[in-house]
Amino acid sequence: MRVLDEVADAIRIARNRLSQPVLSSVNLEDQFGGVLMAAHWASIQRQLKCHRPLLDFDQGHWFAADLVTMWDLCDRVASQHPDWELPVEKTKAAWRNAQIFAGVRQALVDAGNLDPKDVVRSATLMRDLGLE
Repeated sequence: MRVLDEVADAIRIARNRLSQPVLSSVNLEDQFGGVLMAAHWASIQRQLKCHRPLLDFDQGHWFAADLVTMWDLCDRVASQHPDWELPVEKTKAAWRNAQIFAGVRQALVDAGNLDPKDVVRSATLMRDLGLE
């Protein structure tokens, strides 16, 4: 799940909205209201700290080469972060869950002044995050 969680968080940050909708669609462009812009892509690249293909511009629209769905992006990220596990299921429910986790993680980071890298699903908050 780590890859999906990190992708969901990168998308959350790239959207740059206070209120984040939880979307069922796994299409990459749908995450940005149907318009993927170079600024979104640059933000995702910074957050995930890995190389992604350049965007192609065609007839007033940006396209991510060979990346159509969130699963395509997760596979690309996992190839560059082998220590991040892929989700067991590639379902809309898994994508929604990752988006919720990204929001909860940010709330925990803000509330506890924590490092986002320490707030992972496997963490036992009180002990692992030094809150005991």
